[in-house]
Amino acid sequence: MKLSVTFVILSALFAGSLANGGAETRIAGGEDAVLGQLPYQAALSIGGSYNCGAVIIAERYALTALTCVCSTGQDKPWPPQMFMVSAGTVDLYNGGQRIRVEEITINPNYNELKTGVALLRLTEPFVFNKYVSALPLAAKNPPTGAYVDISGWGRTTQTEADMHRTLQIGTAIVEPQRECSLVDNQIVNNDQVLCLGHGRREGICRGDLGGPAVYQGSLVGLGGELLGECGGLLPERFISIASNYKWIQKQMK
Repeated sequence: MKLSVTFVILSALFAGSLANGGAETRIAGGEDAVLGQLPYQAALSIGGSYNCGAVIIAERYALTALTCVCSTGQDKPWPPQMFMVSAGTVDLYNGGQRIRVEEITINPNYNELKTGVALLRLTEPFVFNKYVSALPLAAKNPPTGAYVDISGWGRTTQTEADMHRTLQIGTAIVEPQRECSLVDNQIVNNDQVLCLGHGRREGICRGDLGGPAVYQGSLVGLGGELLGECGGLLPERFISIASNYKWIQKQMK
């Protein structure tokens, strides 16, 4: 398909933004997922280049992090037609269903940019089957100490250059919210943060932002921010789905 000059320029600018510390952030220490194991897992690409994870929540809707659809430090999304959501495969570059985004809606009630969410409306519905299906939303956060599943195609090490080809799944543990605040030497209560810890050489990495954290069959968080290098001992900030639950439900009516 022939791309317009504007589309090509915008894609190049967005890629440059990511290279300079934007939303481009694989599950370190994870295991290869099996086809059909994570039917809700999606990948988000811009101009054909994958940069983030996403989660299918209905036939025509997916969720991702605000920082995955905007320039660094901004909350105005890039044109929706630049984005595509892929699902139903564990191979990032082959198979599955790939559908373009029609509309991007940002929840304006974020406490900070890195805890903002974006709702993606697709140009056509996903065909649900054993490889593609929606994940229910959690109306409350999991308890401290609970184990959750995290997944994505992001890097597995700090030095890895490209997104990982095979979908990875790992485990994280819910920590008190203050553990994610203390990293910045700021004890600030942010109820939009789900703080997830992990062992060394585990956790999310670049490319996993916007991807899911799942507890007891429901979506509890989206990858929001790395607090250290990939595979380090610092926890990561995930965006709480519970804090966005009512807004998401309202937008989908």
